[in-house]
Amino acid sequence: MKKLLKKSIVSLTTTCLLTISIPFAALASDTSLLPEQLDYMQSKKNNFIVPNDVIDEQSLPKVYIKPFAENPGDGATRVNLTTYGWYGAPIVQDEESGSFDLKKDIVMTILGALTTTFGGIVLSVADMALSNVETTQTATAKTMISYNYPTKQGQAWYSNTWHTLFESTNRNTYKHYYSLWMDKNKNTRQYTVDYVPANGYSAIKVEAAPHYYDNNYILQQTAYNYAQSKKYTDEDWLD
Repeated sequence: MKKLLKKSIVSLTTTCLLTISIPFAALASDTSLLPEQLDYMQSKKNNFIVPNDVIDEQSLPKVYIKPFAENPGDGATRVNLTTYGWYGAPIVQDEESGSFDLKKDIVMTILGALTTTFGGIVLSVADMALSNVETTQTATAKTMISYNYPTKQGQAWYSNTWHTLFESTNRNTYKHYYSLWMDKNKNTRQYTVDYVPANGYSAIKVEAAPHYYDNNYILQQTAYNYAQSKKYTDEDWLD
């Protein structure tokens, strides 16, 4: 084990280097999986990869060992970060419509105990002062969420390539606001604000797998799986 771990490195990439050893079709038909796990598997099946969130990248060691030579040797291990996106439309959490003046103080749910107000959504989406909104007219406010799935892949080198033998997957939740309103020029306006990493926002909720932040564990589990006939195992935020 120690000999294997001496060859271990941690690398960072936004591409999936190799498919895992379990067929996706078998996973998709596994009735033991919950619907939210199936959503993740759908994203994975379609290789729906997004750029890694800087917050997730920071969970890797600060100092990276230089990449191996072309052939690092059978049994070498590393941790690879791949983030899978939400494979679907944002999920509506709350929605209200009516006169802005009458609805502005209504509390709207974002996720669980996290809330905001009708007026707060309209003004943040409109990105304008209250004086620019025709407050006597109808407006609509909607909260939505989406997910992404940062995945630490424990990979071992054999057969002249990297193979994923262990995965630890988090689920990150992001919020979206939609609003329709009338401006002072009597123009009906609508817009959506996406509070996602591409726009500089962190997740509003992070559900972590048991060992996602333990890179040593991931490397050790990968080395163990390699020694056990190169088997594949994983964990996710529901474990």
